Amino acid sequence: MKKKALSDLGRRFAVSVLTLVIAAFFIVYSQLYLVNILLTGLIAVLVATGVWEYLQLAKRTGLEPAFGLPIGVSVAFVVTFYLSTLYPFLSPLPLIVLMFGAVLFFLYHFQKMSRALSHIAVEFFGVCYVAVPLSLLLKIINYPVQGQLWIVYLIVVTKITDVAAYFAGRLAGKRYLAPVLSPKKTVEGAIAGFLFAVAASVAFYKFTPLKLSLIDALWMGLAIGILGQIGDLAESLLKRDADVKDSNKLPGLGGVLDMVDSLLFTTPIVYFYL
Repeated sequence: MKKKALSDLGRRFAVSVLTLVIAAFFIVYSQLYLVNILLTGLIAVLVATGVWEYLQLAKRTGLEPAFGLPIGVSVAFVVTFYLSTLYPFLSPLPLIVLMFGAVLFFLYHFQKMSRALSHIAVEFFGVCYVAVPLSLLLKIINYPVQGQLWIVYLIVVTKITDVAAYFAGRLAGKRYLAPVLSPKKTVEGAIAGFLFAVAASVAFYKFTPLKLSLIDALWMGLAIGILGQIGDLAESLLKRDADVKDSNKLPGLGGVLDMVDSLLFTTPIVYFYL
């Protein structure tokens, strides 16, 4: 049992390192046209997989949502969002995709009326929950002023929240934060995650050329430190409702939703700030 746990930990570490290398490559070379297109394709794949995982969770609760349609609308949203970053006159396209997506969900359920209200709500929410925030990454990295550095800021502050909360909870956690949703999360861990997020945000203000004032660094760190942990708990809520531990069974990774759950809630903060 101990060997299996160590093997799983090693596999997760290797996947984490590989993920960081891939992310670093795309961030460093994101201004190259071909790399930008590849990045858009990668995010489209992540979105499609994340929406599929979400729909699988919904299916385990007894619902029977459509799969192809929400995934198709989600990928179309990513593509149109990317096009809107290149050509500002196309900025209405993503909203048009959402609008026609909602229409298509209704049209689909004209023929499958059983629990139509629940199914349409679940399908449309899947697009909003996964595709919309992950698409915002494209806007941030292509932001004309320090876009690459802003992506680094977002990822570092969000993930340091997760890491600090995990280790502080393991070392000093005594009071459970949300015992029904996630028995391993503690109040002490949550406080540590929040404090480290603020500290990391202030460190970017102090030690990097990121154009961020001290006041903005403080409230951005505060918001990311809180919303990142809410995003983590939100995905735990969906998984507990579906009675599963991970959103998928990807080797060393779990699921895409497990990997990006906190980013789904923190990415809009940086996007709207910019």
